[in-house]
Amino acid sequence: MKRDQILLLGWCVGYAMLWTGVTFLLDPTVPYDAIEALNWAMNAEWGSPKNPWLVGLVMRPALWLSAPWLSFYWYATHFLAVALGMFGVWQLAWRLSGDRRLAWLALLALNLSGVINFDIISFNDNYLLVMLWPWLWVFFLRAAFDRPGWWLAFAVTGGLACMAKYSSLSFMFSAWMLTLLMPAIRRSYRQPAFYLAVLVWLIIVAPNGWWLWQNDFAAVKWVDSQVTPGVTLHGLSSAATVFYPLAVLAAVLIVLRARLGWPPTPQGRAALGMMVIPLGPILVWFSLHDGGRITEWLQPYMMPATALMMACVTQPPNRPLAGTLKKLLLWAPVVLAGYSAVMLLNLRGAGEKLAGIKPFSQQVNERWQRHYHQPVRFVGGDYLSQWLTFYIDDRPAVITPWSVERRPNIYTRSLRQDRLLHDGVLLLGPRGQNCGEADFSDILAPWPALSIGYREEMAFVPHPGAGAVPICLAFVPPMTPE
Repeated sequence: MKRDQILLLGWCVGYAMLWTGVTFLLDPTVPYDAIEALNWAMNAEWGSPKNPWLVGLVMRPALWLSAPWLSFYWYATHFLAVALGMFGVWQLAWRLSGDRRLAWLALLALNLSGVINFDIISFNDNYLLVMLWPWLWVFFLRAAFDRPGWWLAFAVTGGLACMAKYSSLSFMFSAWMLTLLMPAIRRSYRQPAFYLAVLVWLIIVAPNGWWLWQNDFAAVKWVDSQVTPGVTLHGLSSAATVFYPLAVLAAVLIVLRARLGWPPTPQGRAALGMMVIPLGPILVWFSLHDGGRITEWLQPYMMPATALMMACVTQPPNRPLAGTLKKLLLWAPVVLAGYSAVMLLNLRGAGEKLAGIKPFSQQVNERWQRHYHQPVRFVGGDYLSQWLTFYIDDRPAVITPWSVERRPNIYTRSLRQDRLLHDGVLLLGPRGQNCGEADFSDILAPWPALSIGYREEMAFVPHPGAGAVPICLAFVPPMTPE
């Protein structure tokens, strides 16, 4: 067992290091979700227009990093989270099966899914679920079947998961249902640790509830805006693209002459029930609503799924597993090499997507410095201005104020006009318009005292080989230039 733990630690650490290095070196620019997470970290609120507070909190330590190190932080935190989640998957599978071979099978089967590598890079919330959800099961089973003290670990993990993404509430509901339905877990209501855990969970999530109340439930309304009612097969097709590794894993187990069935043990049934109770209604709801984010919302559910399948193994394989484990092990570097090839060969533009934003940000910063010799504090205007908050080291804020009616993704809370007058504002006009065409009246409408002192045209090249796009820079001069 000790040897397995050492190998497991080595696998998780190596995986995180390799994927962090490759993505940091080859990705042309960070995804838009990184811009959102950075903005929410800068606002430091108990909620955001899309998510609770954990997404912003995780990014907050990186606020003072330069752009290259900020990019590294984005990738490193993602794959550190994946590594911790994979460690939890092994622990969960081993607990449910009691067989170290099946624990390794559950872990290595994740190599068949993009949820632990390329699919996770683009999101500012899913990677946190990939980290937390496997441990949610581990702590739930330990609390329900071992010692009541584990309820506290379950409460903290569950609270953090709910504050990463509201979909985690589905597991809080299913865990509560299991405490009512299963006599073995119902005894928890006689344990003081259970009630202390409930209190801890409420303390973690209550600030976000207050934020939602104060902001007209902005995040809930955003979710509602992403789907439209109507019968559709999109939910089922998304489920198939997410959970197909389970079909492969089931086929492998059958070929190895294992038997699959309803979990024979109470903890196996509890673990599977914790997934099935919410997932069934969720898939039905997705079949009655269509939207572009359904696959994204389902992806984290894959993380604990391979371990939960081990609870369904009623008879272990009677054929050697070594060959299968080696093949799954070798699939990991194949996926990494494939990702690297896509980026290096720039297939479908993946290796150069929006690569021009980095030099553009530096050029914009240099032009501001040339005029005013002080940091860029505020930016606004075209969509590209949001990227300046990431790639200009001064870490400027946007001049978009928070509005309950408009619910902007990127905004600055408690923004005052006197600060804008004092520090000045760098504005980007609409792409494709020169300074004679660009109109900044809508951008400056919330700030009537601001006036543009200077305009300058420059070219934006989205990626190597692309045509130059004219953009007008407009400078609202600071009150006291250095």
